[in-house]
Amino acid sequence: MKKNFLYIAAAAVLGFSSCVELDRYPLEELSDASFWKSPTDAEMAVSDLYPSLPSIYDVDDAINSDDAVHGIKWAAGNVSKGIYDPLDMSWSGTYAVIRQANLILSKIDDIPNYNQEEKNKVLGQTYFFRAFHYFDLIRTFGDVPYIDKPLTLADQESITRAPRAEVYTKMMADFDKAIEYLPVTWDGSNYGRITKGAALAMKARAALYYGEWQVAADNAKKCMDLGVYELYDKDNTGKYAELFWEVSDGCDEFICVRQYEAGINGSYLIGWDAFPTLGWGGINPTQSLVDAFEDIEGAPIAKSALYDSTNPFANRDPRLEVNVLHDGEVMYGQTIKVAPLPSSGNTGIGQHGDATATGYYQQKWLDPSIYPLTDGWDMGKDGVVIRYAEVLLTYAEAKNELSALDATAFDAVNQVRSRVGMPALQNTDASKPTYCATQDDLRQRIRNEWRVEFALEGGKRQWDIRRWGIAMDVMNKPRYGLKYEINGDECILYQGSQQAVGEATAYKEHNYVYPVPQKEIDLNPNLTQNPGY
Repeated sequence: MKKNFLYIAAAAVLGFSSCVELDRYPLEELSDASFWKSPTDAEMAVSDLYPSLPSIYDVDDAINSDDAVHGIKWAAGNVSKGIYDPLDMSWSGTYAVIRQANLILSKIDDIPNYNQEEKNKVLGQTYFFRAFHYFDLIRTFGDVPYIDKPLTLADQESITRAPRAEVYTKMMADFDKAIEYLPVTWDGSNYGRITKGAALAMKARAALYYGEWQVAADNAKKCMDLGVYELYDKDNTGKYAELFWEVSDGCDEFICVRQYEAGINGSYLIGWDAFPTLGWGGINPTQSLVDAFEDIEGAPIAKSALYDSTNPFANRDPRLEVNVLHDGEVMYGQTIKVAPLPSSGNTGIGQHGDATATGYYQQKWLDPSIYPLTDGWDMGKDGVVIRYAEVLLTYAEAKNELSALDATAFDAVNQVRSRVGMPALQNTDASKPTYCATQDDLRQRIRNEWRVEFALEGGKRQWDIRRWGIAMDVMNKPRYGLKYEINGDECILYQGSQQAVGEATAYKEHNYVYPVPQKEIDLNPNLTQNPGY
């Protein structure tokens, strides 16, 4: 359960905004005699960094991969169509947050009589946010300007892009400082603040992205060894779906969250993501994502003895039903129909402007206790930035890359699988479908585990296919919905022709990084564009 809402007051007092669009890197502010006089000033300033954490609406980024297309057709951005336009890009909001972090670091020593332990907590949070946002920048754009102090006008005029590797090194040093200074836990009144575990997990994420396997494994293990996190419903009592509902907020799986509170800054995720008639259509999973879920014995469906293509949701990994709303299911008192016929009503393929394109709707975030037409437009479900399952899969992937078929890699990935009742991956019994004979066997199973465990979450898939170097292969294929065939007024689902719902995106090598925002190049001729744009 959530215990408080930590940053609204700071934002109201200071008037900061993490999403301000800035034409230039801003000059130093809040340097007058009225501020930076007491520890409260620093604590308010760092609290206002929290709204810069990823939004709960980042679920929409699933369309930038092979996992989904947008049910709300007008909301699909250019990137999902393979269009990387420098005019669409922006980084000024991110640099506004970095600038605020730099301001805190430059001013905090001016505060007299600041208890060192409390001061370190502010420093730890500040270093985390600066590192977090530089990671986002280099992952997105490659080489970027590196700024670690408030700027003068002369500084602004000489800004150039620093090599990604240089920024990465400095970013990782910031994570180290955050890890050193942050507490393992906060008291109840500070629910939601960044902890040592969050810094360890985010450092592990950054290392994993750039293939620093030992660094990723070491930091993931340190997070695991803190002993304060565990998987929600780790004993598999059938409550996995609750992990994505408001009832789970504050649980021990959540390492870092962005807080939402109904009536204060409530989100409209369910109203946005529910199927038409109760919402706007949300995200439509692709057939590729549906097919990624194994059968209940742990066999990929292409090798399954249980899989029935005409009854494809039977005998499958339970996470499939948690993620994908399909024909015949009852949700919010309505039976979902997806046949592309008028008789299917507004939930049928193409029968409504926001109706499914694939024959599926997303289900992960549809909390049955929150009615889409009312509270679904002002809900308090926290957005989860890091959960413990990520740490386990990070450790599993890194350990397998360091040492083929490492026993601890199996253990970590199998913890994630066992909490939903999926059988353990293993390398001792070749007669079972969970058998992994080689390092690459386990590598591919771990990669699939990333996909199904984090399906439709925060756009993770688009970054995974980039770091694995498979984005060109994945994105240069059409995206498909379910198969169906029409015979007069009758539609038979799951057989017949497969329906393409998204064209191949002509993904090229240079698309592994986004273009530098054209607005920034126009303002500063010292900035260069990424090759290919």
